[in-house]
Amino acid sequence: MLKILFAPLQGYTTGIYRKAHAEIFGGVDAYYAPFLRIENGKPREKDLRDLENAHAECSGNADSKCAENAKGNGASYKVVPQIIANSINEFQALTDALLQKGFTEIDFNMGCPFPMQVNRHRGAGLLNDTQTVQAIMDEIKKFSSAANETASVKFSVKMRLGQETPDEAFALLPILNDTPLAHITLHPRLGKQQYKGALDFSSFERFYSECKHPLVYNGDITSVSQIHEMERRYPKLAGIMIGRGLLARPSLAAEYKQTSHLNSATTSQDFLGKILQMHQIIFENACHTYQGDSQILSHIQSFWEYLEPNIPKKTFKKIKKAGKLNEYIEAISMLQTECKASN
Repeated sequence: MLKILFAPLQGYTTGIYRKAHAEIFGGVDAYYAPFLRIENGKPREKDLRDLENAHAECSGNADSKCAENAKGNGASYKVVPQIIANSINEFQALTDALLQKGFTEIDFNMGCPFPMQVNRHRGAGLLNDTQTVQAIMDEIKKFSSAANETASVKFSVKMRLGQETPDEAFALLPILNDTPLAHITLHPRLGKQQYKGALDFSSFERFYSECKHPLVYNGDITSVSQIHEMERRYPKLAGIMIGRGLLARPSLAAEYKQTSHLNSATTSQDFLGKILQMHQIIFENACHTYQGDSQILSHIQSFWEYLEPNIPKKTFKKIKKAGKLNEYIEAISMLQTECKASN
């Protein structure tokens, strides 16, 4: 059975979202936190605060240093931080910040396609710079070498086939193969495609055959049948990383694994009931974290964006159009009533 990794999505998979998902749905082997970046010359404080949720709910596992395992529904779940950098200096600063917090596994982002990061030579914008990637991989070798004498530290890489052409990924592959990495996650699109256009399975298959590290697939997975098909086509695959597919159907990982949380025979009513449970956790946190209707609503309304196909159309419109907190609460009450009526 493949490992299922929850991809990091800025503005969605926050610490409280990860906790709520683990409690209500489960089935995920590791939650990857949205990337930590440099802002005003230092690691961004907002990103660090979000990562501290992993500490606050530590499982007490001595091997994890109370940092990479948090508690959900009484059981631990794994959180892996991700960093994005355009230079060896940024990489070092971000890595040091995470190691100081006790994290012993770090994912390096070379796949973010958003122009704001690409134009700053980060994410997919780094894929055509073999010199900088080589310097960062050399730094990973140093960390890994030092870890052999102290604490264990592992690095992984999340990437695309390139920003402009798949040749970029294959130019980097010898460098990556020569670096001690836990795994590589590959999204078989170019950065310039963002999330549109066809997936390049031809290039993915070449990368799969030439990559010396465990390989994780990422890209447009929305159903259990797709996961099984990837298992069949690529028997050496180490896992599947899912982002938007899990936002749209949070039960997807559990359905694949048929865990005790949920199974593939779960009804739409059961599914909606669990969505409402998860929402309640996130909503209560938003009310305690943010001030004023506008701040609370701007945070909590995004929870429903990918869930639209599962919500009655009229109720979904009320949720999204609510401009005041009492209007939003009324819309959620409607949804709760509809859920109870259908059971």
